[in-house]
This record gives sequence, C-alpha cells and structure tokens, in this order.
Amino acid sequence: MAVPAGSSQANFSITAGAVSSNTSALLTAWLNTTSQRIVFSLTAPVTQPAVSTPVISGIPGGVLDAAGYTPNLPQGGVFVVKGTKLCPDGVVQANSYPLNTALNGVSITFSSPSSGINVASYMISTYGNGGTSQLAALLPSTVVPGTYSVTVTSNGVSSAPVAVTVVQRKFRLFTADSSGSGAAALQNIDSSGAYHYNRFTTQSIAGTAISPAHPGDFLVAYGTGLGPVSVPDQSPPGVLDLRDQARIQVLIGGEPVAPLYAGRSPNYPGLDQLNLQIPADVITGCTVALQVSVDGQISNSATIAIAPAGNDTCSPAPVSSDVLSRLDQGGSLTLGSFTVAQLSVSGSRPPALGIASVNESAFGSFVKYSGFQLGSAAALLNPVGSCQLARIVGNAAQLTFGAVGTRLDPGAVSLTGPGNLNQTFVLDNSSGAYVLPLSASGPQNVNLHLPLGFPSFNLAPILGAGSYQLTGSGGADVGKFTASMNVGRPVTIPGGLPESVDRTKDLTLTWSGGSPGDMVSVTGISGTTIGGTSSIPVFDAGRLICTASANAGTITIPSSLLQQLPVTPADQSGISYLSVSVGPQPAAGDGLFNAPLVAGGNIDGGFFLGALGLFSTTNYQ
Repeated sequence: MAVPAGSSQANFSITAGAVSSNTSALLTAWLNTTSQRIVFSLTAPVTQPAVSTPVISGIPGGVLDAAGYTPNLPQGGVFVVKGTKLCPDGVVQANSYPLNTALNGVSITFSSPSSGINVASYMISTYGNGGTSQLAALLPSTVVPGTYSVTVTSNGVSSAPVAVTVVQRKFRLFTADSSGSGAAALQNIDSSGAYHYNRFTTQSIAGTAISPAHPGDFLVAYGTGLGPVSVPDQSPPGVLDLRDQARIQVLIGGEPVAPLYAGRSPNYPGLDQLNLQIPADVITGCTVALQVSVDGQISNSATIAIAPAGNDTCSPAPVSSDVLSRLDQGGSLTLGSFTVAQLSVSGSRPPALGIASVNESAFGSFVKYSGFQLGSAAALLNPVGSCQLARIVGNAAQLTFGAVGTRLDPGAVSLTGPGNLNQTFVLDNSSGAYVLPLSASGPQNVNLHLPLGFPSFNLAPILGAGSYQLTGSGGADVGKFTASMNVGRPVTIPGGLPESVDRTKDLTLTWSGGSPGDMVSVTGISGTTIGGTSSIPVFDAGRLICTASANAGTITIPSSLLQQLPVTPADQSGISYLSVSVGPQPAAGDGLFNAPLVAGGNIDGGFFLGALGLFSTTNYQ
C-alpha cells in the first residue's frame, strides 16, 4: 500500500485462513528502504473430543466368567466384561499387587438395587482395538450372592447398567487357547519332577517342554470359581486349600479322581489350581474329556492328551503322529465334512406336534482347526467303538461342527443322488455352513430347538438307499473336488427312542437292520438357551457322540458320560435331542475324499456321510 509523505503511521488489515494447529507468520514492511518485521501468532480453534459412551454387550452376554465364558459370576472369581468403548485402545495389564479398583482410567462397579451397596472390582487388564473392548477383573469375595447392576466407567463416562447374577461357586477350567473349550490349560509333572505343558507329542518348542500325560503322572489344572476366601482378594493368597469347603472331584474320561489340592494358586489372586495324580488305569487318548465337579456342579468340558505308559505320543489318536506334531508346533488341521440325513420322528414328543414325518436335510462345511481344538474335529473322526464328549457354547451349527474353527470357501457345492436329485447347497452366513433343506419346513415345537438341518419335515421322503455324489466348483480357499458315498439299509429300534433319559443310569439301545460293516452313531445333545436371537439362539449345551458296528446290534452309554450332559430345562426352552443313525464307514472312494487347498497342499481329511435313522426330542434328567 502507498503511505502519504509526512505520515507517521499507516493502518491496514491482515486476513489469515484457518489453521489445523498452532503456528506463526512473519510480516515484513518497507519504509524508505528500511524494513520492519512483525511476528504474528496464529492459534488453531480448540475442538473438544467427542465423548464416547462405554457399552456392555456380547453373546451370550457382556459379563461372563473368564474361563468358560458363561453367565453368572462366582464370589472371588475372575471375570470379563465385553463391549465397545469400555477403555482406550491398546493393552494395559496390572503389573503389581495389590490390585487396584481402577486401571487405565477404567473401573467396574457392582450395585445392589435392594441394599444400595456399591462394590468396585479389582482390575486386572484392559484391551481395546478399534472400539471393541474386553476388561478382566476380580470379583471380591465379599460380594454376596444375588442380582446386581454392573456398570463400567471409562475416563469419567459410565455405561448403562447390565443385570448380573453372583453365585457362591461356579468353577470353570481355563483352556490352552483361552476360548473356554478344547485343550485344558494343564501341566504334567513326570516321575523326575519335571514340568511339561500338556500336548500331543513329546518335544521342546522354543525352549518349552511339552508332552502328553501318562498314567501315574501328577497333573496341575487351572481355573477360577472355587468360591470365596477370607484373605484379601487383591493380593497373592499363598497356599489356600478349599477342599474342606466344597466337594471337589476331577473327572477324567468321566471317571472321578480326588484332587490332592484344590484351592487358590499361591501367587495369583483369583486363580484356582487343582493338583492330582492320574490313575494307573486311566483311559488314554488325545482328546480325553476333562471336567471338574464342585458340589455336584459340572464345569465346562475340556480335553487332555494322555499317552500309554512309555509312549511319547498320545494314543489312540484321530490323526497321524506327524499331524499331531504339526499341531503342537502351531499348525492346523483342515477337514471337510458333509452329511446327507433322513431321520424319522420317534417317541411321543415329536417336534412336528404329532405329524408323522421325517426330517431330510444335507449340510456340511470345510473347517480349519488348531491343535487346541482337536476335540471338536475328533467328533468327525470318531472311530467305531468310541465316544466323544464336548461342551459347547454356540448356535446350532456350532453344536454340529464345534464352537471354533475357521470356515473355508469351497465355491459352489452340489448334491446328486437317487430319484433325479440334483440341488446346490446354500451358504448360511450366520453359521458359515452349507445347508440344503430337502423338504418343506413343517410345524414344530414352539420352544424346543434342534441341531443344524432342522426343521425340514416332509410327508413324502425323497432320500433313501442309493449312491450320492458331491461336487465342488472350487472357491477362495478350497479347489475343485468330488466325493461319492453309498447308503445302505436303515436300522429299526424296537419301541423307538426313549422319551426321557435318567442320566444317573447307563443307557442301552438295541437295533436291527443296517448293512454289514456299517457304523451306527448315537448322538445326544442337551442344554439351555443363554442368548442370541429367536431365529439363531445361542446354547450352553453338551454333545455326546458314540459309535458302534451295525453288526453289534446294541450299544451301552455309561452314566458317567450321560451325567456330563446338562439337564434339559423343564419348560423346553433349551435344546434336547437324541438320534440313532446308520451309515457306511468312510472308505476311499466311498465316503472319504480329498480336496486341494488354494494356498497349497490338500485338506487333511474329507468325509461324505450318509445317515438313516430315528431322532427324538428326548429329555435328559
């Protein structure tokens, strides 16, 4: 700008655009070749961060025990809270004792609506990733059993309350992959006193000794929920045996073993441990069922690997020792399994409300399992004359294929068979399984739920004996494949299946029919509905699968296994099921198939199974 001669000052305006952060600008003015410099400070507008409200949520619930991930919290036990925005992103772990009631700006409060008492939990860890959160904390032993409202406060903002029930005891086993199922978190102690993590094979991985247990070995199992203690919960309790406060038994393969110690782990608040010696006559195997009974309440079902004396690898094994070694080293097991099933309604409580009908369906999946979840895969590998037991929290498809595992994409899959059968499977996005209803849905029991493939009732059956073919076009994970299977004669159960099963007594079933060499499978499922939606409920259920040769004509399921199935709810609001079916034992070209993996190599096993038989909505009491 021009300044008139003789002027002593000049006025002018300066305009600056918005800046994203505080900065400065230099203004230089010239007057008769003399410069004047002025520095201006530019301040960015202050933006208040949006306040995020923490939300407790999850299936089956947002507040669960930290081992089995089921509702109801035991006094003095470790629990988790799931949801969104419960804490800042990142992982923060309490690194000293005593534990505090706040960690990373987060606290958890239990409030009693009846008494007005508020109790803060002791914080163990916070985890956040993109808003998804999980907190771990210890419930004080002083919180008496009852119903509470639980809130999470994160950096001064509190969540909406969630109703939670506190009980005196509810023991759950920790598992090796922290999923609440599969291989238990165990340490074997051999005759020399050396500690090994329980695995399928004997070796050292990154300096850590692993091995299966053996008859006569000592064992340490870990969990939470044995009950309240009188010492401060927030500090290491030292040796604190609780056997005089509750009846505690460890069940290995359904057989009870009295623990030598059952109480708090001396160095860790809220963590319980059970020390025991494995009986000399224990059943051996790679996925032997392991549970704990506390005052008659059964824990979640986990598995333990037990080898015969002198063996370095668990046996009998559902897969080769090379595969077991691969699983111990962090590898995976990939299986394909498809079933064509025709099951007639049996008993006086049919889910079709008295309509004489059959259920016809086909379903299957390709699943990748970790070594810790071999027990879920073992049901597909069930040899004749064996039983497999699993405790699963999941939907109907997960009761069939196991609660964990990664579903793989095989592309379009079609089924052809007798009577010009030619249909293409449909991917069920809610379960990740391929399903093919072969008949129209019929009326069903309005409360009781059934496994995958139900309801699909038909008064004019289209399945039966004959040859079936499975064809896959190839997809993102699994390449092209084909499979064949022949179905023979069904079995007949005199008098049908029982309407009710007394779990305290052995269950004997007899049959006639079947083709020579066929395998009979008995499947029992019972549990409660604990979440989900009306169309996709989530269950806490037990699943028992036992097999026998069709030639045997009979099978007896011991009460020790039946008692590990939960009691069926009296109001039929849960899931309850018993079936006896017959089909060919898988063999090369007749039930066994292979398929390439897009990433290289092949699946470890493919099973195309046919099932003809009976089912009933049997109560387990």
